[in-house]
Amino acid sequence: MDELLQEFISETQETLEALAGEVVAWEADPSDRDRLDAIFRFFHTVKGSCGFLNLPRFERLSHAAEDVLSEIRAGKRGADPATVSAVLGIMDRIGELTEAVAIGAALPSENDDFLIGALSAQPERAAQSAIETAAAPVAVARQGGAQSGPRTIRLPLSLIDQLMNGVSDMVLARNELSRKLRERSADPELDNVFERLSTCVADMRDVISKTRMQRVDRLFAAIPRMVRDLGRDLGKRIDLTLEGGDVEMDREMVEMVVDPLTHIVRNSIDHGIETPENRRAAGKPDAGRLRLEARQSGNQIVIAIADDGAGIDTARLVDKAIAAGRLTREAAMRLSEEDKLDLIFQAGLSTANQVTAISGRGVGMDVVRANVERIGGVIALDNHPGQGLCITLRVPLTLTIIPGLIVRAGGQHFAIPRSAVVEILHDNNETLQVSEVGGAKIATIRAIRHSMVDLEDVLGMEKPVQQGPRAIMVVRSATGVPFAMGVSAVDNHEELVIRPASPLVMATGVYAGMTLPDNGKPMLLLDAAGLANAARLPNIVDDRAARQQEEQAGAQAGVEMVAALRFEELTGERRLLKLSLIERVEDIDASLFGKSGGRAFVRLDERLVPVANGLSQFDRVKVSALRLRDDRREACYPVASVLDIVQMPAVPDMVAMHGMLSGVAVVDGEHLEVINPFALFAGLPEEGAVERARGRCVLADSGDGWTREILAPLLRQAGHEVVLGLPGDCAVDPEDVVLCTEADAAQAAEIMGCRVVHLRASPRPEGPQDVSIYRYDQDALMAAIAGRRA
Repeated sequence: MDELLQEFISETQETLEALAGEVVAWEADPSDRDRLDAIFRFFHTVKGSCGFLNLPRFERLSHAAEDVLSEIRAGKRGADPATVSAVLGIMDRIGELTEAVAIGAALPSENDDFLIGALSAQPERAAQSAIETAAAPVAVARQGGAQSGPRTIRLPLSLIDQLMNGVSDMVLARNELSRKLRERSADPELDNVFERLSTCVADMRDVISKTRMQRVDRLFAAIPRMVRDLGRDLGKRIDLTLEGGDVEMDREMVEMVVDPLTHIVRNSIDHGIETPENRRAAGKPDAGRLRLEARQSGNQIVIAIADDGAGIDTARLVDKAIAAGRLTREAAMRLSEEDKLDLIFQAGLSTANQVTAISGRGVGMDVVRANVERIGGVIALDNHPGQGLCITLRVPLTLTIIPGLIVRAGGQHFAIPRSAVVEILHDNNETLQVSEVGGAKIATIRAIRHSMVDLEDVLGMEKPVQQGPRAIMVVRSATGVPFAMGVSAVDNHEELVIRPASPLVMATGVYAGMTLPDNGKPMLLLDAAGLANAARLPNIVDDRAARQQEEQAGAQAGVEMVAALRFEELTGERRLLKLSLIERVEDIDASLFGKSGGRAFVRLDERLVPVANGLSQFDRVKVSALRLRDDRREACYPVASVLDIVQMPAVPDMVAMHGMLSGVAVVDGEHLEVINPFALFAGLPEEGAVERARGRCVLADSGDGWTREILAPLLRQAGHEVVLGLPGDCAVDPEDVVLCTEADAAQAAEIMGCRVVHLRASPRPEGPQDVSIYRYDQDALMAAIAGRRA
């Protein structure tokens, strides 16, 4: 009995799914006797089976529907909308009861008398109900004639999955055997046998893969009923066309596409197709057209949903985005039409005037795109305001076998779906520039900036040292904002058999499963959206197009634009600094900063580097700092935070030289002070000679305490080589300079042919002939040494 009951439940559920659209089509064409007979046979079969299986509620409902359909077949009653609605209500109740019996739950306690009463209503009352109904029946057109069903048997899905896994293991064993045979000496007879085995395994794999395929008709089955019910609720007339129902796709893919497709169809009816009154005013026929088409293109299934409604009002969409704080009016004015249309995928945005039971909450299209891209698909919009909208879904043929790329990172191999990769470059490509800002990497590819991560950093692996260039992949995330990902190399591309990974692995959020490539070594399949979330990459609308448009507008106006870093000072001001001057941005321990003689410095790499803005005390452990450099000198500039990279005019909009500022520039509607690099580096303390001076400074009065303790350290700090005392047997270099305070030492040095700088202790010279230098006049002393060598 249990087997009979299970058979009854399976047949009833399958028939209900198929007949939902047939009832709607029969309502549009009551003269279609074949559809009427198919609906009648369903209720007749259910009634007969229920008597044997002791299901009285099934029997009572199906008997009532059978009686009414008998009257319609006999011409005693018409197929009016009220009758069709009642038949659909009976089918829904039978479906609820069937589901309850299947899972062993208690049967719903709703009273069936109301449904039976609505079904048995007098024709006059039904006709009046039809007059009160504003919407006309949905006309359903299906391309292709009726096809006789093939002979089938039912198998548990778990058994099909086991068969698929077994064949995948056979393929791996075949590949391993192939490698073993290549290692041995050639044996033509054995090679022929292996070739036949390989062909059989490949054929078996293809056949078993087809057992997972289902017709798209199953995906379309619920659409006519939904279109009919929504059309009646909204007072709209809709002609529905379904095409491509015989296309086959993986059963798991069918289940994954149902929700996005349902939401798109509901949006088309609610937002797209107008009411009959509005359509007449626009010169359109009263009935709107909704067309669903499925076709296979290579290893993808293309599903197009097109309507002839009003399309998407991008201006209204932009107003909603501005009101929600997603865009500024200045940024909105720079958006292209494509960028405006892309706002429909932002969470919380809706063009509906009010929230209804159908839509208007702004939760929908963002989830649709996320779900489509999660299975490796893409979604595209073709908008024609006032004429209609076409939404195209491109999804893989199957989730079991997908095209993928094999990447290497951290000494290990990983797989990533090929559909998630937009572009692959090497880091030595001339069109690619990688920079670090605030501890984050930014990859600029052909003037378009992307957030960048290294796969090793996301997965917590050590980045190996390699000789050749690294590969940079532009990856499409579920948010629609692509990002750049660095890997050691992209090694191969192949068709991958996908299997679920362990729950512990999947819980990390960065993997979509595992795969077994031809080498037999398991690999983890990367999830692009999970990687973006793990790296905490931005998922807001990217303003690249606006920036490019701004740059182009500036170029056309003759304004030279340069890249600049927008940052916030520790005192709260927002300023700009030319990006080419910034060597890098890093976090520095506050304890490394100090101050001496009124000059701030920071200890970096065993060197003291001057601090450009003079700050040395902070209220935080780590300080973000800009490392600046011109062609010779280095400086550090502590800041509160780094904001972003922008384009600013090479000459500020308002020139106002004051201190380290050169003026004010307007960027994205914000007035920002511009740092003057000339004043910044000119204000740094002197470092002395960069190159060690030629020759030596010979201190003749080596026994003098002032010479040893004061003069010698000063000269060494200035970069000079110091020799205490006149050389004895050593030869004198012509570049040497002798510094002395005694007249006798000066005369001895002149006799030896050395150049002499005579120092005196008194601030004033003894007379007009005195060419000596006051020993505490540092500038004159250094100038005299340099002059002697010039």
